[in-house]
Amino acid sequence: MKTPALSPRWYQSEANDAVWKYLNEKSGNCVTVLPTGAGKSLLIALLIRQALEFGGRVVVLAHRKELLQQNADEIRGLIPGVDVGIYSAGLKSREIHNAVVVAGIQSVFRKAEDLGRRHLILVDECHLCSDLEESMYSMFLNAMKQQEGLRIVGLSATPFRTGTGPICGPDRIFQRVVFEAKTAQLIAEGFLCPITNKVAEAEVNTDKVGLRGGEFVESEMQAAFDVDEKVQAACAEILEKTQGRHSVLVFASGVHHAEQIAELLPDSAVVTGETLPIERDAILSRFKRGELRFLVNVDVLTTGFNARNIDAIAILRATMSPGLFCQMVGRGLRLHESKINCLLLDFGGNIARHGSIDDENFGRSEGKSGRAGVAAENGRGKRCPSCELDVSPSTVVCPECNFIFPRDRELKHDITADETSQLTGATPPEEWEVKDVVVRVHTKRDDEQAPQTVRVDYVCGKTGVAGNLTMITIPEWTCPGHQGFARLKFLAWWDARSICDPPDNATDAVLLINMGVCRRPVRITTKKDGRWHRITECFFESEKPTELAQQEETKVYSGIEDDLPF
Repeated sequence: MKTPALSPRWYQSEANDAVWKYLNEKSGNCVTVLPTGAGKSLLIALLIRQALEFGGRVVVLAHRKELLQQNADEIRGLIPGVDVGIYSAGLKSREIHNAVVVAGIQSVFRKAEDLGRRHLILVDECHLCSDLEESMYSMFLNAMKQQEGLRIVGLSATPFRTGTGPICGPDRIFQRVVFEAKTAQLIAEGFLCPITNKVAEAEVNTDKVGLRGGEFVESEMQAAFDVDEKVQAACAEILEKTQGRHSVLVFASGVHHAEQIAELLPDSAVVTGETLPIERDAILSRFKRGELRFLVNVDVLTTGFNARNIDAIAILRATMSPGLFCQMVGRGLRLHESKINCLLLDFGGNIARHGSIDDENFGRSEGKSGRAGVAAENGRGKRCPSCELDVSPSTVVCPECNFIFPRDRELKHDITADETSQLTGATPPEEWEVKDVVVRVHTKRDDEQAPQTVRVDYVCGKTGVAGNLTMITIPEWTCPGHQGFARLKFLAWWDARSICDPPDNATDAVLLINMGVCRRPVRITTKKDGRWHRITECFFESEKPTELAQQEETKVYSGIEDDLPF
């Protein structure tokens, strides 16, 4: 079989390498974690391609027919010529002899023997696997494991379950997470779209809604949200706060609730579990084409729905499941040329309940349960009185409108986002004096064909501290040669520093910066993302030149203009 050309991002390559290293060295089953929108399909294609190259036969498991069809289509697109079949009652297909079979767990859990000899099983959305022996996943996987040498790999954006914690453990289906890409880092590097939240004034109080099995009682939760006055208030707020947004995904608490919402939102449609497949496909296609502004759904579009154009999400329901909340918010993480961020309106108190989806410990809390435990763990945030942006308790200056918070202001609202990594309840920012700046072209070591970036090293000392003992170098990358959101971030970065036209590649950008067309930074503030310092604000030694000054600047550099490619 001819090896197809795949162009993985760095984290997809590292995830693939980590899986095969584990499979070669260990005997258990492993999991890789990629956030929603980070390109899980390409990782699946990498794993399949390598298995096929060694003569392996593969099964890809999923739980919904939409996800099955999507996986099959994307595998065929990424690996041209691959022999892919589908085994799904819902899709009316029983293909079993293909080298790669994409199978619905409901259809195959008693049919393991029909699939013949297999060497690798990839379990999509593996956090849904129950460790109970009578579960469908356990029955199928235990039957398949009778085959010598079979290996099992799980893929998920949320490697944990409500009430039971991590899905990996010695006595569970999966033993170890071998790779995890962090949401905050992928947002910072331009691979995912930022999510920003403005507090929902019409938030529904769920204090009196009962719990059963670790989740809100569905009927009581629906009753709390499906009240005419509350629906009207929420829809009025959605219309007000999504002005300028083009593709708004709404999560409702029940079918009647969804229908009530759709009546109040223009250019809208409803998708529920009762919607006929042909009608649902038509509605989803219209939404993806931009013909519908609002798409209201009930527990249908939490997984397997890829609409990159979603630029606002309204959650009019509550959940005790951090995984479900993460999946809903994750619908807005994908990049699209029409958006620079995605607005989240949470009417169910979910942010206060679960915290930030880009927090390293999101969904993994132990030792606390119920409403009080969640609230105590995640703390409370505050709202900017000027622009109504939710910010973390430590915020001093609002990232949206530059409002300065009084030091002892009472905290009234939930943890939410800054302009870069969204919903973070972050540590206080650090301030640094910039002693020197080194700029150079950066080429990825593992992918020389990728567009080069500009690496900016800020040689810094801690503000107010004398001497060089506290000197560190804080790197920043910006991407003039990329497309989409990464390019938009570069344009904003360049606009803050120069009145020259922005270059289209890293080489020209470095040349211009070293010639002095950009303002020199004298101070930066950072927030800690793991072991990295993420730059949140930059202060310069001079004001940005006015347009009147551009004539003089052009004269200075006119001698080299003919040598530049733009």
